[in-house]
Amino acid sequence: MTDTGQLTFTTLGGETVTVKKRGKHYIQPRGYIQRPGTGPAGETCGTCEHITKSRHFAKCELSRGRWTRGRGTDILVKAPACRRWEAASE
Repeated sequence: MTDTGQLTFTTLGGETVTVKKRGKHYIQPRGYIQRPGTGPAGETCGTCEHITKSRHFAKCELSRGRWTRGRGTDILVKAPACRRWEAASE
């Protein structure tokens, strides 16, 4: 049997769902202040005024009170913008 890098599940409703396998240490980013994709079309978290980037992480300044020192409160720079998105000032 070969490893395809995907997992296939059947839901209670009978629908078959295929998802990509993640690495052993993968933690889903959960540091968004609002749900990604609810903001302006074509914009991303990386173009927002509220993003804080360092060499190893990106976080949303609006959710600063929930930050931990781990990856769980990170955000993805390429994630679609949320409704709290504001244009970054130069």
